[in-house]
Amino acid sequence: MKKLLITLATVLLITGCQQKSNQTLPGSNQLDQVKEIQISEFKDLGSLNENFEENFSNKDKLKVFQKALESARRQDKSIKKYDYDMKLNFTNGEDKALHIAKNKEDELILKYIGDSNATYVVNNENSRKLIKFIY
Repeated sequence: MKKLLITLATVLLITGCQQKSNQTLPGSNQLDQVKEIQISEFKDLGSLNENFEENFSNKDKLKVFQKALESARRQDKSIKKYDYDMKLNFTNGEDKALHIAKNKEDELILKYIGDSNATYVVNNENSRKLIKFIY
């Protein structure tokens, strides 16, 4: 009985860790409804800098952003300072805002502004494509 409980606890622990790292970026199911993406320099954690320097509304470029954001998976990364803020403007008038950082491995780390401390990592291939646009 003791072995069964230990085995069950281990399986639950492993499963819980795997689910956390497989979590997609919240809202990624509505990324096909993004009509514009705006980029600004990062100023403060938890707030959006609305002095946008870049605007992306070209469908081909929006597809690159969409694929990158869809590839993002939850991973706990400690970021001291982000590089940019990104605002997603949807066709229904809603918007979402994220902080963006690039780590030493050239992966993009995303965090929703005003949300929990959850961070999401864009896969390497899609990170490289977005880095060309943003950095």
